[in-house]
Amino acid sequence: MSEFTFPELIPLPSVDALQTGFFLCVLHADKIPPHVACIVDGRFFSLKVNGKDESIDVSSLLKALSLKKVPTLFVRVNKIITCSEVVRCYENYSAIEVGKNTCLSPVIDLFECGDRVKKLSDLLRLLQQESLLKEVFKLHLKEDYTALPDYSNQDIDQRLLNLTDVKRR
Repeated sequence: MSEFTFPELIPLPSVDALQTGFFLCVLHADKIPPHVACIVDGRFFSLKVNGKDESIDVSSLLKALSLKKVPTLFVRVNKIITCSEVVRCYENYSAIEVGKNTCLSPVIDLFECGDRVKKLSDLLRLLQQESLLKEVFKLHLKEDYTALPDYSNQDIDQRLLNLTDVKRR
């Protein structure tokens, strides 16, 4: 089972809510599969097929998300994680490579989950078991959205292959 149901989703009050602490950032949260990135102390990090975003100001991110109305979740993790720790994990990757890594790979490294985590829902369940999930903010999601869509590792690989094909054109 891949789906993960959130106990409560709070509308994002303002950019200030993302300025301190660590967040899993779930972009296109209603898609199969969603894109996973992270925010630490107001800085955005993301591994993509065409490279990576590192230490982007979260205000810039929110402007782009609002302009494009991207359905997004911001999951606050109740653990002290520094910007330098995040930078160290993202340094190990230059881009997503189909069959080798995904957007979740640096985050898995950050939490030292190893083979226990294959998908975002696995990570969320693990963090929930360790009582590390705090509040979850939502942006541009339908009112009835409560859970990540169910998807498989094959869905992830297929999406990455599609994105790689688009990148080559």
